[in-house]
Amino acid sequence: MGLSLSWVLCALALPPLLAQERPLPPPPPSVRELAPGIFQVGTVRIEKKARTVSFPATLNMDDGTIEYLIVTTTGKTHESLLKTDTQPYHLHVAMLLLGAKGSGAKPLTNAPAGGNVTPEQLAKFHDRPLPGDSVTIEVSWQIGERETRCRLEELVLNRKAKSPMTQGDFTFNGSQVWQGQYLAQQEGSLVSAITDPAAMFNNPRPGRDDDENWQVNPKGLPPVDTKVRVTITLAEPPAKK
Repeated sequence: MGLSLSWVLCALALPPLLAQERPLPPPPPSVRELAPGIFQVGTVRIEKKARTVSFPATLNMDDGTIEYLIVTTTGKTHESLLKTDTQPYHLHVAMLLLGAKGSGAKPLTNAPAGGNVTPEQLAKFHDRPLPGDSVTIEVSWQIGERETRCRLEELVLNRKAKSPMTQGDFTFNGSQVWQGQYLAQQEGSLVSAITDPAAMFNNPRPGRDDDENWQVNPKGLPPVDTKVRVTITLAEPPAKK
């Protein structure tokens, strides 16, 4: 959502409004350089030359309807394929360090208590996906000596089409701010299958407005609680004319 790196770092240093009703934000992230062009922000690894960020996660579901593809362990785990301990603040900082911009949307100022987005606010996105930066998302895991790597969308079924989610990019829209609170951190929503401006990444495919359309694709999945690695690659910027 066009949040600058300085804004995110400043927000981390400030106490939240109504602190007695909201969890405190994590401490300001420490960006460590591991090698030339390779950095660590919390559990997030940044490789600037490859234009990737990666972080650990866990397979949370192997069956059922899902609305989210990745949430934090304090997020909506009852309807998410993967869960992670990675802090959304840290992932946002990592994306900004890669050069991502997000949607550039104005912060939410009229969301109800808790930051929930109303149907009226989502109406303008019914005919088009949320704007932002194109990214690809891969998931990898290892069982014994065998490593498996696939695109995130391969792990999801389109119920109406009766086939896997079509291959393609996701969108880094960057979440929203409500009363000074970064909603991805507050709600724990990282990658959403349905349109959710509070999530950091969104699905631009048709069917994104149907909260019963997406299901776990059990084919080839490892057991629940298997540790996985999520790798997000930021698309190259369009060539300047």
